[in-house]
Amino acid sequence: MRRFTKGRRSVLPSRGRGGLNLFGLRRRTGRPPLRRSPAYAGMKAWRPNPRPVSGTGRRRRRWPVVLAGIVGAAVLTAVVLLEPLDLFGTDFAQAAFGNQTAPKPTPTATATQTAAPTASPEPTPDPTPDPTLLEGMHSERVTELQERLMSLGYLDIDETTDYFGPATAYAVTMFQRQHGLEMDGAAGPQTLEIIYSDAARPYTLLEGTSGNDVDMLQSRLMELGYLDKATGYYGTETVDAVKAFQTRNGIGVDGKTGQVTLNLIYSSSALPTEALAQQSARQGTIDAFLASARAQLGKPYVWGAAGPNSFDCSGLVTYALRQAGSSTGRLNAQGFSQNGNWQKIGSMSALEPGDLIFFHTRKGVNVGHVGIYVGGGMMIDASSANGKIVERSCMTDYWQSHFVCARRPW
Repeated sequence: MRRFTKGRRSVLPSRGRGGLNLFGLRRRTGRPPLRRSPAYAGMKAWRPNPRPVSGTGRRRRRWPVVLAGIVGAAVLTAVVLLEPLDLFGTDFAQAAFGNQTAPKPTPTATATQTAAPTASPEPTPDPTPDPTLLEGMHSERVTELQERLMSLGYLDIDETTDYFGPATAYAVTMFQRQHGLEMDGAAGPQTLEIIYSDAARPYTLLEGTSGNDVDMLQSRLMELGYLDKATGYYGTETVDAVKAFQTRNGIGVDGKTGQVTLNLIYSSSALPTEALAQQSARQGTIDAFLASARAQLGKPYVWGAAGPNSFDCSGLVTYALRQAGSSTGRLNAQGFSQNGNWQKIGSMSALEPGDLIFFHTRKGVNVGHVGIYVGGGMMIDASSANGKIVERSCMTDYWQSHFVCARRPW
């Protein structure tokens, strides 16, 4: 080794830019490696080279050892990564690296579980079309629906069509009311299912229902004299009225308005109450009585005459009563006023058409004249003063001051 002297001390030349490479070997710097001198072995500034020197004086190269370490590490890594795949086998791993991992447990015999076969997917069926029928629709199924509703008594039309109109919608609503369904007038799946089933009940009006059909029923019961007023609600009064109608007309009495009751109640054969029947007969008789009296207007007055060409006051009354069907005898005005079978009217304000009006004409005579009240404050009488049959007011001061009473012969 070359020495350089600087002052009193000798120093070793700089080691330059040499150093260890990747494999632990010192890089070549273009100069031969420096050798240590025993004379400087003890210097503090100089660290002895721990590497042994070969017999020929050159350092032993360490690259075979480093290369072997790299190869071993690569093999170990490969075995660790591939060990789960058991490509090398358990014996190989233990022989190469020892028993470094926990032994795998020996699998115990278990019952073989057979996987359930996967069901093949069924084809998706086509969606079922909505069968609902709504107001305003045209369809052949509407015709079928109308025929069914007519057979059950919910629809009353002259002929069926393919049009779902207001009448059909109302009939569907009545059917829904009868069966406790939502009353929307639409023939949906549930409504159609019941309509075409044996569970479909015929049209019947029951207690607790309401609607236009109830109004119509109550109006008819009023015409027949069984009900006083219409409310639109089928309550206890309507039930009693229906029972009275059923009793009077000789059909089953249950207070329900089914087909038998409905067919009869809206027919000309429906019998009214007995009181109304009498009133109707009386009214018909009154109309005939008044018509007969009017037919004699202008005919001459003749005392004691009873028609048909001339009359006095009591003769005109006798003639008109007989023309209306009465079997009364020939009486004078005093005799007619004393008929106890006829209702007596004590005030002129209570007069009704067809009543007989009695007046006194001479002082001390109770009744001397009779006329026929036709309404509106007018009467028809055989007037001796006018010499003929006349229609005139009976509400003048004269007649009101001479009024005795009136009788209602009907």
